[in-house]
Amino acid sequence: MFIATPRSLWCSLALLALFGCAPDDPVVAQVGDVALTKDEYLRFVERLPPGLQSEDARDHLQSLVDRELLLQEARAKGVEQSDEVRYQLNALVRKQLSQRYQAEVLAPQVEVTPEEIERTFVEMGFDRERLFARILVRQQQEVDRVLQALHEGEPFADLAQRFAANDLFAPQGNGVVGWIGRTQAQRFSIPPQTFLSLPVGQIAEPLRLAGGWQIYRFVEDRPADKADYAEEAARAAYREKWESRLQIEVEALSRSLGLQLYPEGLQALLSEPNLADSLAALPLYRFDGGAISLGEYLHDLRSAGFRAALQDSAQIASLARTMFLPAYLLSAAAQQRGWDQEAEFAEWRERKRKALVLQQLTKVETATKAVPSEEQVAAYYEANKTRFRTAESVHINQLLAPTREQAQQLREALANGSTVAELLARPGVETHGDPRDDGALHLRKVVRARYPQLVDAAFAAEVGEWDGPVEVLDQFGVFRVLHKEGGDIQPFAQARTRARAILAARRQNELMDALIQRLRTERASQVALFVERL
Repeated sequence: MFIATPRSLWCSLALLALFGCAPDDPVVAQVGDVALTKDEYLRFVERLPPGLQSEDARDHLQSLVDRELLLQEARAKGVEQSDEVRYQLNALVRKQLSQRYQAEVLAPQVEVTPEEIERTFVEMGFDRERLFARILVRQQQEVDRVLQALHEGEPFADLAQRFAANDLFAPQGNGVVGWIGRTQAQRFSIPPQTFLSLPVGQIAEPLRLAGGWQIYRFVEDRPADKADYAEEAARAAYREKWESRLQIEVEALSRSLGLQLYPEGLQALLSEPNLADSLAALPLYRFDGGAISLGEYLHDLRSAGFRAALQDSAQIASLARTMFLPAYLLSAAAQQRGWDQEAEFAEWRERKRKALVLQQLTKVETATKAVPSEEQVAAYYEANKTRFRTAESVHINQLLAPTREQAQQLREALANGSTVAELLARPGVETHGDPRDDGALHLRKVVRARYPQLVDAAFAAEVGEWDGPVEVLDQFGVFRVLHKEGGDIQPFAQARTRARAILAARRQNELMDALIQRLRTERASQVALFVERL
């Protein structure tokens, strides 16, 4: 099967199809002077999401041809040769080569001894566990009130009881989460230095969390079981030794590769912070086998999130040493070993280059055209309000028992008139909610990862009736839905940003689809498909 082309072009295509590739890798499409082979087609399909791989072969081939049309358009518009593509590709190459150098050259040289693990276990605080208690509040004014009450002498546990419904990790309602070590402290956003140094009983600086604030302290200390933290201590000891070995290698490569900071580039960077295009290629560093231009230096800084103004030469050199010089030097050492010349690496690099070119072309084609107006955003919101709802939550009473049978007995007792308070007095009966408020608990869908059965059941249940038992961690619970909230349509002021992003993404897709259709039409005479060869 083929698409008709002028006679002279078709002769060229026929010759390419016959002689341009090996017999076991036939040409399956021709796009201008580019022949696309069956092997390229198969690699293209392999990288598609599993659900798309089974689609029609002609559709896949057309997609491959469309990609080539876009690449040729990018070349014609100068996008392919842009600094942005070059800088991003160079960064990916450096990362790939430097990671391989670390894995194959440095990693085999790093070993830790039992003595080093023992030292790390003590020095980094893995040898201690602390009884962690906290109060979770939702509003800033609540933080101030709690801190004031603590300052006036109100017991921590009493204050924690008032906010017990906010904290599923403190099941007794007194704010005590449990014994934690250095590793677990990080899961509760506690800085390592605070875990190591905060005196017992002292209130730490409140921590801002995703849904509010954490006011916390450590109630008691105890020695940790070495077996519980042996792996963490070993990993920490390895990281410490690895970082030392990496630093030694970087310093050695700096000398062997003759790394030099160029004063002319340094001065230009300080005198022209916005850096004119004429200066972008000026080197800041040179070394055997490469250089770091001013343009690349600034690109690397921006990619790492650095946005502040550069202050002086010491800061410029310090940023380079800490943020990206190691990758340049390790990559140069990898190239000396010829790794960048290997066929597999060349194929990977070309694939990444094409992806970056297409990404940059999309940006160029849609940068201004895909930005919706305020009127368009408002109109989209009005037509699609049901897409913009607030997060849903459900308020329940909850009781827990060790076994399913005991939980079923609790439900039957409740049906026969027993109160939650009476049942909570029984041995083994607990709640994750507030025991002073009939086990009241506020569930959000975000906690489904921890309590999947409870959350699913609670959101599906009717209001007012006791339900369960359902599995809750290593216990079984019964619950009653008090009321549900959320799921309300957000006002436009809250939904504006999301609506704008949806419209922009949709418009971007439309613009790129239109570009592909235009290129198909304009270059139809330059394209031939040989679907029968797949």
